[in-house]
Amino acid sequence: MDSRIEALKRSGIFLGTSSWKYPGWKGLVYQENYKNEKAFKEESLKEYSHAFSAVGVDHTYYAFPSLQQLVAYEKATPPDFKFVFKAPEHATVFRYPRLPRYGKVAGTLNEHFLDPQHLDDHFLTPLRTLGNKTGAVVFEFSKFRTGTIESGSEFVKRLDTFLSAVRKKTEVPLGVEIRNRNWLVPDYFKVLKANEVAHVFNSWTEMPEIGEQWELCLPFDLPFSIARLLLKPGTAYQTAVDTFSPYDRLHLELTQTRKATMKLIRASLEKGKPGYVLVNNRFEGCAPKTIQALLDLLEIKQ
Repeated sequence: MDSRIEALKRSGIFLGTSSWKYPGWKGLVYQENYKNEKAFKEESLKEYSHAFSAVGVDHTYYAFPSLQQLVAYEKATPPDFKFVFKAPEHATVFRYPRLPRYGKVAGTLNEHFLDPQHLDDHFLTPLRTLGNKTGAVVFEFSKFRTGTIESGSEFVKRLDTFLSAVRKKTEVPLGVEIRNRNWLVPDYFKVLKANEVAHVFNSWTEMPEIGEQWELCLPFDLPFSIARLLLKPGTAYQTAVDTFSPYDRLHLELTQTRKATMKLIRASLEKGKPGYVLVNNRFEGCAPKTIQALLDLLEIKQ
């Protein structure tokens, strides 16, 4: 592990990528010779966890994790490693998209939207297997469009009720990531603060730059910071996939977002608060190389 990542970890700042099972990282992150693709997917987390201090687990958005999976994650990683899990979409999707993978429920209202008990039974309770290795849980809310929740005020009210109930069920740090840029208003941040929840600073297609989100959030002094560098604003997901695969090199250098992320890290260090930075391959083309660039920008002494 880069000694700069180690130094940040000791100060409560954890760096990692969104998922870890990318063959394009062989020779960059992964040096071991895995027997086959199946072995790589099942065994690479151990090697990954010696390169980075955290990882974003995205697959839990689509399906509840099995106890077997969580036990394997615990065994594969060092005691001070952190997982940042995306909460299942069962908690955050108002209406299921009309996509083939949803089958019979495609286009229907989600009966478990913002349902704290369902979340606890099927997700939060199993996560206790990992103990302190669960660094945070992120509630990612896709952009609400016509036919769902159409006002920020309604969302904030329902979010407050939900977070208040979840807070009674877990002490795991929680973060909220929204995709409606016009909902980044004081009432939203007040609800987060009241429930001791972080705003997830996200670089995404239709969201303002992370630096702008930081300025809006600054007056509210939330409990910890978390940034997810997902996409360059204005770039579609599939465009990034087609352009950047197999994610073995940088295609972009998004200096403005890098500097804003550095600002978040420095602020967390100054306040003595925990912080997480998770980088997706579709941000600049190769998440491990973006992390190296952030470390260089921070001028952390090795």
